[in-house]
Amino acid sequence: MRIRQHVNPLKSNFFGLAVEQLVLPAGVAVEVELGSAEAWFLLDRARAQPDGAYIGVEIRREVVAKANLDAVGAGLPQVRSVFANISVDLPRLFAPGSVRRCFVNFPDPWWKVKQHKRRVINASLVHDLDHLLADGGEVFVNTDIFELALEAMALLESESPHRFANLVEPWTFLRESRFAARSRRELQCLDEGTRVWRLGYVKGRS
Repeated sequence: MRIRQHVNPLKSNFFGLAVEQLVLPAGVAVEVELGSAEAWFLLDRARAQPDGAYIGVEIRREVVAKANLDAVGAGLPQVRSVFANISVDLPRLFAPGSVRRCFVNFPDPWWKVKQHKRRVINASLVHDLDHLLADGGEVFVNTDIFELALEAMALLESESPHRFANLVEPWTFLRESRFAARSRRELQCLDEGTRVWRLGYVKGRS
């Protein structure tokens, strides 16, 4: 089966998906990866902290199906991938304040200027993160594209300190990841010696 590497989230067939609010386990820290692909990162997180709940949101249905099979095969039922469009579906998937931590790992750069509107990290996503994260919740962004890192920082810092505060200090990247988990793309970057730009923020009280 051929798996698509890039999907345009603004295509009309990705709007109006049959998405319902997820039923999340009570009293358990929920972590979400946006654009989770094969969910390697979440599988690593579950191995490190098996008492959490890990949700991947991915727009490629066939990748979601495989990721869920892999999670079952790995004996990690606390990892679940869902087929949804990050651009529009997050408020329907997650109740307000239900998520402890959110990750955006290596989003597609969509290099052409006319494609920039397809980029995952935008003002609308920042608003949605404010909706789904609990007070004190964290958001982490990892990318090997400096331009995307600066865009993400500008969007998240523009709302600080009212929404998100930089975990280091304003306009500063993290020196290293705070987690041992790695996505497929990050493993490739590390193998090739490609620099990864890392951002971390905490949501203030509403």
